[in-house]
Amino acid sequence: MNFKYYKTNNLIAFVPILTILLTLFYNQFEGLISSNETLKNISSYISIFSVLGLITLCLKLIDHELWKYKISNLIISIPDLNGRYEGEMISSYVDTNGNKIKLKCIMEITQTASTVHVCTYVGDFQNIQSSKSITICEELEKQKNGFYRLYYNYENESSQPNKGGHKGTAYLEFFPDIKTLKGKYFNDRSNTGSINVNLKSKKLKGRFNV
Repeated sequence: MNFKYYKTNNLIAFVPILTILLTLFYNQFEGLISSNETLKNISSYISIFSVLGLITLCLKLIDHELWKYKISNLIISIPDLNGRYEGEMISSYVDTNGNKIKLKCIMEITQTASTVHVCTYVGDFQNIQSSKSITICEELEKQKNGFYRLYYNYENESSQPNKGGHKGTAYLEFFPDIKTLKGKYFNDRSNTGSINVNLKSKKLKGRFNV
């Protein structure tokens, strides 16, 4: 867990306050532990029965779940991109008729308060997958206009045995009112293109075919 998306000053102020509150709670809870032999034996082995353990537990809870809710906006405020997105990708690569290639694009995003991972499936509109991409580094950045942009590098693996994989870079701007990611990509084959996908479900499927 890292804190790169947290509001640093607010987080610095929040941790001591959390420590004080958890210390008060722990002092009350410690009396219960001392009077119960079973809890007393367990507490000697499990670090959760300590102030440090409780702080760690609270921060992990914020990082994995609570960051999505307004209650955590004082220390972190980023958009929740989690989910399965569907749309299209238009490549600069042209077919034999001179037309740009248009492909179906499925994007699945897994996110916590400190991490973002993107898995992209690409194929034709008959639901035949042609490739899969996984991000190797990601950055979510707030723009001057207040909207967030997701930057990432990815590795692509072709589903076709006669084609090799490639690496590339992409950036996508998130429009929260319509739950849309829109942007461009560039790869080491000198191809570029556009991506436009809309949120379809919060449930991930881990595959291209619906």
